Amino acid sequence: MLELKVKFIDIDPNYPLVILNKEDMADIAANTTDRVEVTYGNKSKIVVVDSTEKLVKKGYIGLNRKAMKYGITSGTKVFIDPAETPESVEYIKKKLKGIELSRKECNTIIDDINANKLSDIELGAFVSAIYVHDYTPKELVAITERMVSTGIQFKWKNNTVVADKHCIGGVPGNRTTPIVIAIAATCGITIPKTSSRAITSPAGTADTLEVFCNVNLTMKQIEKIVEKTGACFAWGGSVDLAPSDDKIIKAEYPLSLDPEGQLIASVLAKKKAIGSNAVVIDIPYGFESKVDSLENAEKLAGKFKMVGKKLDMNVDCAITHGNQPIGNGIGPVLECIDIIEVLNGRGPDDLREKCLELAGILLRLVGKGDIKTAENILDSKKALKKFNDIIVMQGGKKDIDLYKLLGKYKKTIFAKSNGKVTKIFNKQITRIARIAGAPKDKGAGIYLYTKLDTNIKKGDRLFDIYAETEFKLKHALYLLKAKNPVLIEAKKGILVEEI
Repeated sequence: MLELKVKFIDIDPNYPLVILNKEDMADIAANTTDRVEVTYGNKSKIVVVDSTEKLVKKGYIGLNRKAMKYGITSGTKVFIDPAETPESVEYIKKKLKGIELSRKECNTIIDDINANKLSDIELGAFVSAIYVHDYTPKELVAITERMVSTGIQFKWKNNTVVADKHCIGGVPGNRTTPIVIAIAATCGITIPKTSSRAITSPAGTADTLEVFCNVNLTMKQIEKIVEKTGACFAWGGSVDLAPSDDKIIKAEYPLSLDPEGQLIASVLAKKKAIGSNAVVIDIPYGFESKVDSLENAEKLAGKFKMVGKKLDMNVDCAITHGNQPIGNGIGPVLECIDIIEVLNGRGPDDLREKCLELAGILLRLVGKGDIKTAENILDSKKALKKFNDIIVMQGGKKDIDLYKLLGKYKKTIFAKSNGKVTKIFNKQITRIARIAGAPKDKGAGIYLYTKLDTNIKKGDRLFDIYAETEFKLKHALYLLKAKNPVLIEAKKGILVEEI
């Protein structure tokens, strides 16, 4: 057992970390990414260890922010011992080989993730294993149920029907959720909406709605807002709903992976934890979508419904076209502009139509109407009023001048020839918008002026790129030169990439 003095190190990986001088590491025969047991007073914690030659002197131990949360203060003396590797690491190796895990093994993995016992490397291996082999139906149910049990499980009063709507993502723009929620809440449906931040997209729903108001809500705030307005717009990571999911998402982010099985577990675990019992899932499919074909979209819908049934949730799925962006704006502020336009009875037709379709399915699911009901509510601007009520309750202001929030650096891309738009590359749109700064830079992104099958004339405006810094705009334009996201076909059948 080695006695060391604590020093705070201001770094913040996804897990509790201690840093030892190489000489002290050698004294306890530890290697980088091994685990050590830190004993202080009558308490102990097992954490991952890293080494240094200069950052921490011999005789000291550096603790990061998460490790300091254990209540240890700088200058305190602690004792260090080597610790065993968590049992779940062996189960992750098993899954990497494609071997089905038992319920106990699934539970252990989720418990260890929740307890911060796995390093970033081990979490990355877990995500990779799911990506390569996916969950079996038994694993999927076991993982989802365990994820629900690791955090708060909210119960609403009087056995209320609690609804929700979610999109699996993969399509730029597509900001239907705020509009659908506003329509549903206007109909008296209880709908405590928790949303994710972007993993691979230019903006998640939480990133976009953060432009309007605070989305980092506590459970008490969610309850108060929903009791007053019928709905809320909250970031799921700000509340203790299936917290192991947020740790897995952090491992998915650098790999730009979103495994199908984990996607299902992630969505339904959070819906179940918030108390939802009626959920509509939007599954876009098509060229460069997460789901490439109608057949695979139908299979995914079947899995959502199967897990939903196991969780006592009524799940319906809308299989929609995802071969091009929905709406015009891609990026937080630009998507907000689309939202307000649609709520005001204007806006992109494709976004409006999809919102009405999804709202109609949700209203039918809970016996509150259909697409015609949704259309009447939207056209009467009752949904706009409800949206504003929610925003104000969450500390925001209505009638924000969104155009003042756009990035001040802008480049317009024009067509250089006549023809028809034959393809819009979702992945390239996403890459350019992210390189321009979205979602971190709220005013960054792309605003599209064209859709598939549109006839284009030379000089027509194709899209604008917005950035908050000149450097990011130049970087986005450099990427644009490599491959333009809008493909135009001339009358003679020649494909021309406009730059």
